[in-house]
Amino acid sequence: MLEVRLLGTLTASLDGRPVDLGSAQRRALVARLAVAEGEVVPVDRLVDDLWAGEPPPRALAGLQAHVSHLRRALEPDRAPRTPATVLVSAAGGYALHAELDVTRVRERRRTGTLEDLRAALATFTGPPLAEFADTLWAPPELERLAELRRSVVESLAALEPDPVDVVDLLSPYVRDEPLREEPARLLARALYRAGRQADALAALADLRHRLADELGLDPSPTTAALEASILCHDVDGGGSDASSLSPDDSDDAPLPRDEILPDDGSGLLGRERETARLLAVADAVAGGPGQLAVVTGEAGAGKSVLAEHLADTLAARGWRTVRGRCPEVDGAPPAWAWTEVVEGLGQGAPTGTTFHVGRALLAVVTRAPRPLLVVLDDVHRGDEETWRLLRVVAAARVPGVLIVVTARPDEVPDELVATLAALTAVVAERVELAGLAPEAVAALVAAEHLAIDDDTARRIAARTGGNPLFVREVARLARTVGLEAAGRTVPSGVRDVLSRRAAQLPAPTQTALRRAAVLGRDVDVSVLVALEGDDEDRVLAACEAGVVTGLLVESGPDAVRFTHDLVRETLYDELPRLRRTRVHAEVLTVLESLRPDDHAALARHALAAGPVAGLDRVLDHVERAAAEARRDRVPRTAADLLAGALDLVEEPGRRLRLRCALASAYSHTGAGAPALRERATALVEAGRLGDDGALLAAATCVDGPVTFALAENGALDRPLIAAVGRLLDGDLPAADRARLLAVRAFAWHPREPERAEADAVAALEVLPDDPALRCVVLNARFWSLLRPDLWHRLDDLGVDLLAAAERAGSHGHRAVGHHARFLHACYREDFAAARAHADTALAEAADGQLAAVLGWTSIFRGMMATIEGRYDEAERLYVGFGEAMEAQGMANASALTLAGLIGVRHAQGRLADLVDPLATEYARRGDVVSEPYAAALVAAGRTDDARRVWRPDQPIRRDWWWVYWTVLRLEIAQALGDADVAGTCRRDLAPWEGHLAGAMSGTATLVLRV
Repeated sequence: MLEVRLLGTLTASLDGRPVDLGSAQRRALVARLAVAEGEVVPVDRLVDDLWAGEPPPRALAGLQAHVSHLRRALEPDRAPRTPATVLVSAAGGYALHAELDVTRVRERRRTGTLEDLRAALATFTGPPLAEFADTLWAPPELERLAELRRSVVESLAALEPDPVDVVDLLSPYVRDEPLREEPARLLARALYRAGRQADALAALADLRHRLADELGLDPSPTTAALEASILCHDVDGGGSDASSLSPDDSDDAPLPRDEILPDDGSGLLGRERETARLLAVADAVAGGPGQLAVVTGEAGAGKSVLAEHLADTLAARGWRTVRGRCPEVDGAPPAWAWTEVVEGLGQGAPTGTTFHVGRALLAVVTRAPRPLLVVLDDVHRGDEETWRLLRVVAAARVPGVLIVVTARPDEVPDELVATLAALTAVVAERVELAGLAPEAVAALVAAEHLAIDDDTARRIAARTGGNPLFVREVARLARTVGLEAAGRTVPSGVRDVLSRRAAQLPAPTQTALRRAAVLGRDVDVSVLVALEGDDEDRVLAACEAGVVTGLLVESGPDAVRFTHDLVRETLYDELPRLRRTRVHAEVLTVLESLRPDDHAALARHALAAGPVAGLDRVLDHVERAAAEARRDRVPRTAADLLAGALDLVEEPGRRLRLRCALASAYSHTGAGAPALRERATALVEAGRLGDDGALLAAATCVDGPVTFALAENGALDRPLIAAVGRLLDGDLPAADRARLLAVRAFAWHPREPERAEADAVAALEVLPDDPALRCVVLNARFWSLLRPDLWHRLDDLGVDLLAAAERAGSHGHRAVGHHARFLHACYREDFAAARAHADTALAEAADGQLAAVLGWTSIFRGMMATIEGRYDEAERLYVGFGEAMEAQGMANASALTLAGLIGVRHAQGRLADLVDPLATEYARRGDVVSEPYAAALVAAGRTDDARRVWRPDQPIRRDWWWVYWTVLRLEIAQALGDADVAGTCRRDLAPWEGHLAGAMSGTATLVLRV
């Protein structure tokens, strides 16, 4: 067995025979590994330590040579090609397995007998590791070993029966450590017992003065009591003082590493509470319906580590666990994370339409062994298909299936927000990872073989926000610059730390890793070899260096993966932009040869290369990838690609083509405002071209499903109406004519309802047999029916639209069809049927329409809460709807929220509370809100002010708010004594007698019958 002595001159012996460790650098390597006490020391740290932070170009080769020589010396009888058992390779570094004198001392101190403590002290044969005192890595270890000796000395002094021996032991120690109170107290006690009362009192007086002068402290009560006892000659004469300082109770002794880190070696520190919450959900799922848990935290907070720890824990309990990761860069196939999940369950990835893929995926999950944990990592980086399938699987609540998703809260797109909102009933736990506490920070730093005090731990925790990745990188940096410097000047960003750590690698390795970063977090080594001119040896050497230094991990037989996306981003950003664009162009050339059908990856690199790759080439790749994204129902990806390409193009015709495609993609994502903005610009550009074909493309480019009004306040888009009119005057194919009429029907709504209806009806009359176009036209017809006198036709329209959407495979238009039937059910006040249509629409909505569907279903719940007298809940639902919809840029969100709150306050008899917000809205929108503003003023007793703003001469727009506002007008007329207006309102409202005022809208009601 190999024995290594650190508590004096470094020596090693094998079965009692001395071992020649060789050169000074090899001795340093043995010492550095020995102080780690069997733990793995990463290669990059060893390189930094052995070469004092300035490694030569071939430092890794030098390190490997040292390891090879030492293995021959430490295991001379090891057979060739058999694994090393003493100096072992593991987890990107090396570890030394040996018996250490440090371990024996710690065990003897822990036992605490007089004999053991004397033997422990005798083990120290000189200053520990004195020959390495000038290195950067040794000082923290020297302090740790010195503290171990102090604890042994103090424990021995407390038990030593002979006071003279205690005086001899402690006198030099107290001179060297004058501010340590416990040894000074023990020395004074021993002096008194040795018959030296005056010297004992002098020692205590000296301690008291030093504590006061240098630290501003008083002696502890125990020391003060000893001084009083000496003065009174009332000191216990026994030799042991173990009650005051037992080995087990000393706070000064350093904890062994196995008491700092978890037994499982997971490195999961400070997350016990979060783990317990997730395990509680797992316990419930194991015997009940499926659940969803959401784990959020900033980059490096430990989301993936927590999920992995949960998976390991549940696997040990008999769970089946599977994991899927959303790619950090664009270019992966849709729903890649789910593909990994299915393959992890031993199945092939399903294909087909979203509906069929969803059913197949659900079948795979249902057939899998249970209980089952499914982890989806970094879902904020997913695509629409990933989120859509999450809705399908999570909403099914398959018994025994727990789904855990991780995400960065500041990078969650609106579509994912809507997805999680739709799954609110399924989400059993939301775990937000805050920063680690200082105690956990200290333990994490200790895992990097650094001992820090409480103040340094608090400082590092404050500067890093307790981010585990940041803390670990700071600790690693401290190995180079020293703990004191790192503790004083923690870099302000983790990228700074990563950059400085990567800078320790040889220059050729840094260059190769930066070029690898251009490929993405997951690196195909074959592509990297081709990129590097087929210099396979150089690429493999760089990858190996990246793996052993912890920047990369091997993710497959011919693939590596950056350990964290921040590592990749840091290396990527270090490439100057001029060089970066050219590397992307080189990657594009390689991929065109190796993976010509990977359109998404080709487009990403083409856009990043820009003009360097040639504009025609870039646009070809982008348009192919955007078309593929549209086919795969990921319009957000298409929009991102097209927006990037638009910035590169100057030629008018090309710009118009890209802009129209971009407007279409935006409309299919549900982003109405940017879609309208791009269409308006496209109309201007088409006008400059003077080409009717260009004008037709611009006018009809917004072709996504419309669930909520596109324009703020229903403003008329007169340039669009004029352009459509001009085109309709010409000779057009039936499909183009139907499409233009539908566009104009949308444009008329709600300002010109009769014209909107006429155009929608005309579009249906000329409509050819085209399921997709029929969906667009019926969508326009839906909006033209949103008038109180046509509301009864909505159910038939909804049935037709659902059938057309089924033929066209349009989930978005199915949601519109259910919305139509929902509104008809509200008109009939069949709220159970309305709720059923709302739930179905929510389940079937495409991601682009999910936010809108969530909007009208949530305000419906607000209306129902108002009807049922749950006013606080109603207000919460309306306000929450408004905040969510405004954040996503939805038109008229604030107006809808205010309308709902008017219904709540009206039912409460507190309409006067809304005077101020309605005054603000009145100043912004004028007569559109004069009715509710006047009603609030009347409720507040301000009748003169109400008369000034009330406009009964202005007709109320006959849209879905007409009944609502007309009832308010009737109430105002009655309050102000205007019999003529009141009579007119009663006659107009006669057809809706007995209806709840406004309930037909499915959004708000005054909770009174007409």
